[in-house]
Amino acid sequence: MVQVTVDPLSRIEGHYRVNTEVDADGVITDAQSSGLVFRGFERLLQKHDPRDAALMTMRICGVCPVCHSIAAANALDDLFGVADQVPKDALVMRNIHQGMNLIASHAVHIYVLWGPDLANPAYRDILTQYGDVGNAVWGELVGRFAPLVNQYNGTTYPAGSSYLGAIRELRRLHVGISLIAGKMPHSVLQHVGGVVYSPNFGDIQKLEAYVSETAKFVETSTLGVSPGTWIENTYRASSPQKAVNFVLERLQELLDNSLSNNDFSHSSGWGDVPLFAAFGSELIGEKLLGLPISMKMEHAGVYTDPDKIGFLSYGLFFKPEKGEGYDPTSPADSRVIPSGYMNGHLELEKFDYRKISESTAHALYIDEERDRPPWNGITVPEDNPDEIDYTRGSESRYSWSKAPHYGGIPCEVGPLARLLIMGEPLVTGLVRIFEENGYFPLNNYTRMIARMQEILVVMPELLKWISQDLEPDARVAVHTDLSMAKNSEGMGLWEAPRGALGHWITTGSDSMVTLYQAVVPSTWNLGPRNSQGIPSPVEQALIGTKISAAENALGVDYSNPLGILHTARSYDPCFACAVHTIDKTGKHSNSTIKIL
Repeated sequence: MVQVTVDPLSRIEGHYRVNTEVDADGVITDAQSSGLVFRGFERLLQKHDPRDAALMTMRICGVCPVCHSIAAANALDDLFGVADQVPKDALVMRNIHQGMNLIASHAVHIYVLWGPDLANPAYRDILTQYGDVGNAVWGELVGRFAPLVNQYNGTTYPAGSSYLGAIRELRRLHVGISLIAGKMPHSVLQHVGGVVYSPNFGDIQKLEAYVSETAKFVETSTLGVSPGTWIENTYRASSPQKAVNFVLERLQELLDNSLSNNDFSHSSGWGDVPLFAAFGSELIGEKLLGLPISMKMEHAGVYTDPDKIGFLSYGLFFKPEKGEGYDPTSPADSRVIPSGYMNGHLELEKFDYRKISESTAHALYIDEERDRPPWNGITVPEDNPDEIDYTRGSESRYSWSKAPHYGGIPCEVGPLARLLIMGEPLVTGLVRIFEENGYFPLNNYTRMIARMQEILVVMPELLKWISQDLEPDARVAVHTDLSMAKNSEGMGLWEAPRGALGHWITTGSDSMVTLYQAVVPSTWNLGPRNSQGIPSPVEQALIGTKISAAENALGVDYSNPLGILHTARSYDPCFACAVHTIDKTGKHSNSTIKIL
């Protein structure tokens, strides 16, 4: 048995360690997922004016601050008793704010945080064994996804074209957010009872132009066809089978035109999604399309025990047609992307927030109760240095991240969970076709396709909110005053790009905060084991995964553990959300610390 530890896992948001045990065949047999820094935002908010929460909690993360500000604003709407009065245009503004950030965040993950692993030299050594086809595909991978600093064997390679293009689009979307929200990151738009700015007609035209320009990048680089064509035949397909057939037929058409001249370039229609869709999967590429080689990504990051995993969505984006106000419990029919829980057998159930709990059994916190619901949560860190040790294995405490679970079951959250729960045709169809062909249906390949597809799901909705649903110079807030928050409690359920995000708040007789708890996506996906000893989603996904590229195609290489890198990064880890530091010097009380 060999211990392989990646510490820190780079190219993610925050500080994160993955420890694994690997057998002689190069298969991971055990894993511990460790957040490396204490999170203290819940303590920072104690004794604060609750209205500070929408601004302060954004500082949890610089990549997805928008979702925290909206989750906090939703919690404040509930706390102040005005959730049923929030103006329609304020809800549309929250949709637009989140929609632009979601597309930007997904693009960063796909191209900048996860995509560079496709340019790992292990794939060069695998692909180029297969002659001209392999050489051409490798040239495309490194030419599109290579990072800014990319050197091996003494050769420096330029950054990939798609990598650089995604960064340009990130900037464009951030400019759009800044137009309506003051700045990005850490916007100042969200507030209890609505938002603080109503865009004028000129702002709306500019927003539409920014998103339309990003759609051009999606057409030329990401898809190779117009987003409208792709959406009509996948997201709006009449059945999951028709959505999958469209993609397979598109890939076959591209191959028919390219195999004779080994041209897999953007100019030949090979967008980044089709290239990954064809060569990322053994089933799709080798068995269904007859390719000689693939990266076999569906074998990694799977769940082998359906009784120990679930999929959770709190629901995302308000439906403008419902008009003023919303239900803080997020019933499935109230959001564009619905709330729901799907068990490991892919059976859908109604979402019930009362089933959410967090365990500290394997986390570095002091609590006589090993499980607590977030509305009764506490955050007391372990303060004995002798007890803080990440090397004691799975039976110990090894993470500053708590372990959320839903009815006792750890849940994957994020694009794959959301699109499965909403029944999105392409992702649903791919999951079915993997299962029908004897593969585990939830894996690194379907997880990444879901993130790519969700951009296409959100983009037409975003354009509709901007061009049709948002009224210029509209009413965007209701009156509130601090007395309305006296001895109250609130819950804000929302979805970050990375998954389910909940904020819970309680106030005292002076209307100041007495409890604040944030249960964030990377706590769900990348926490430690729970109080029943069930591994978190990423731990389950790592166990059974082969350590090296393409199912150890070149043999076992402990020094280049692509199985760990692909799997852990497929969840888009954001440990800036999951863990944080606070002042321990005693020089500042909880009531005076400010984050500006």
